[in-house]
Amino acid sequence: MQKALFVCIFFVNICFAQKADFNNINFSKADGIAKSYRSKNLLNLNEITFNITKDLETDVEKLRSIYVWICNNIANDFGLYTKNKRKRKRFQKDFIRLHEWNSEFKTLLFKRLLKRKKTICTGYAYLLKEMCTIVGIEAKIVNGFGRTSTVDFTTLTEANHSWNVVKINGKWYLCDPTWATGISFPEEGRFYFQFNEGYFLTAPQLFFKNHFPIEKEFSLLKDKTPTLQEFIEMPLLYGEAYNFLEAHLYPTKMHQEIKQNDVFTFEYQLKKEIKVDELKLVISSGSNERTVQPEINLQDKKLAITHQFKNRGFYDVHLYHQQKIIATYTFEISK
Repeated sequence: MQKALFVCIFFVNICFAQKADFNNINFSKADGIAKSYRSKNLLNLNEITFNITKDLETDVEKLRSIYVWICNNIANDFGLYTKNKRKRKRFQKDFIRLHEWNSEFKTLLFKRLLKRKKTICTGYAYLLKEMCTIVGIEAKIVNGFGRTSTVDFTTLTEANHSWNVVKINGKWYLCDPTWATGISFPEEGRFYFQFNEGYFLTAPQLFFKNHFPIEKEFSLLKDKTPTLQEFIEMPLLYGEAYNFLEAHLYPTKMHQEIKQNDVFTFEYQLKKEIKVDELKLVISSGSNERTVQPEINLQDKKLAITHQFKNRGFYDVHLYHQQKIIATYTFEISK
């Protein structure tokens, strides 16, 4: 009975954990320290962690400094990611060779992380966990499915992404240092650092839109965690969505089937006020693409975007903000 009570209390404590809990904290000092500190490698991780946290008072500021430091110093190793993916596919039916490669890969992963400051999601999550442990902050690595526009779930046989949960003031919070770090251009062999604020202590309901944990308790959701199939059917959100959305309210699925001339309304909760003329819908049929200016209603950070679909067919519908893509939906419009 006591164990059941503990589990209940645990989930009550975590379900609403998000960055809004720390609106009274000014992170400029932590950010400044993190951005100004440099090191050639990670061979002395204790020293690095101490130097970027010693002048900060609260755990959340220390976490912030660690997080921002990682996102400004550790590049994405797309080459290593591609090599691992290729090897795992090659050995997927050979358990012995796959086990050997996994052992070799772990050694290669941490060698490149420590000496070259390049890694993939596993390394980012590991580094955040280790640096948090050094300063006495409890953190865990979460393995699961990360959903992007390039992921084909019909071919996935195992988890493809890792991120973290971190405990601050008795609550668990979500963060993803990998996706917050920047953008890879694999064809050019180039990585561009571009910090994404939105993946730091993200609201669980929004975070779940593209993070499905294998251990479902790490979703930190108040209600029952959706199934993997329900996750796959959700709207596709991009990195920019996390910068200005607090919640994606409607639709709950990516694919919509409606009738010709039906009016459809998209609903969102914003983190901050925006200019409505910076929003647009782009409707694509594959052969052609057109931009429409929908009807927009914004009240108390509740955003409603309404459009009448007059033409029959199958369309990709993209929401843009300031020329950056926010979300994608598919519409099948019949007579």
